[in-house]
Amino acid sequence: MDLETKDQGVIEVILKRFEHERYPQMLALKERVDNGAVLDKKDLEYLGQVLEETHQILAIVTRHPEYASLIKAGLVMYEEIMTKSQLNNNLA
Repeated sequence: MDLETKDQGVIEVILKRFEHERYPQMLALKERVDNGAVLDKKDLEYLGQVLEETHQILAIVTRHPEYASLIKAGLVMYEEIMTKSQLNNNLA
C-alpha cells in the first residue's frame, strides 16, 4: 500500500471520528465552561487525548495541507475551552 492510499484511509477515519465524537464532545465542553463550569479530571484526560491525537496526525497534515484549517480550528477550540475553564476556576 502506498503512502497516499494509507493517508487517505487514515484521514477518513480521523474525519469520521471528529464529526461523530470529537467535535460534539468539544462543543459540549465549550458550552459547559461558557456557562461557568470548571473541567474535571475526566474532561482534562479527554482533552489530553484529543491533543495527543492531534500531534500524531501532524505528519499527515503536512502532506495534506488542505486539512490544516480543520486541525487549527480544533486547536483553537481546545485553547478556548482550557482558558475559559481556568478563568472559571479562578473566579470560584
